[in-house]
Amino acid sequence: MSKQKLYCYIDETGQDQGSDFFVVVAMLSDEEQNQLRKKIEEIEYLVKIGNRKWHKTRLERNINFLEKTISKGIGQGEIYFGRYKKPIPYFLPMLDTLERSIADKAKNDYKAIIYVDGIDRKKSRELTNALRIRKIKTGLVRSARDESEPLIRLVDRWAGCIRASFIGKKLAQNVYNKAIDNKYIIEIKNPE
Repeated sequence: MSKQKLYCYIDETGQDQGSDFFVVVAMLSDEEQNQLRKKIEEIEYLVKIGNRKWHKTRLERNINFLEKTISKGIGQGEIYFGRYKKPIPYFLPMLDTLERSIADKAKNDYKAIIYVDGIDRKKSRELTNALRIRKIKTGLVRSARDESEPLIRLVDRWAGCIRASFIGKKLAQNVYNKAIDNKYIIEIKNPE
């Protein structure tokens, strides 16, 4: 039997001073990645959102995009998130979310290929070493940018939606509740 290739895409929100918490979102998939990217890009084109990040797009368009991904089942049961009370270095919530979501999703014989939005080389090495210390089977953590990676944009939009739902935005709360009820997204419980 061949080794499971587990592709992980991770992003966070909440580094701004106005936020009381971090939301970290990770998508873990062992499906054919190019097919997933095509599906995301088709929905981005359909809802006229393009490759813009959550905070650079109107809430209604972001919500429309996420509703379409839910209805098409893109990422169903593959999107994990945690909410972490600040003050805490953002690195620790990222590490915790990766470790716990990989433990849930990985089979015995796996290798995690991890992409983090905009991580620099130094932080990439630090995160790789921290994951390996925790017995996560991974190569070097890689950087990916929203502009060029549709799956990073997907987790960015989920991070934005989840954060918006926690601060009381009704449209975001509706999508969040639907995603939780349908087990589309999975909350990492008690990460604090």
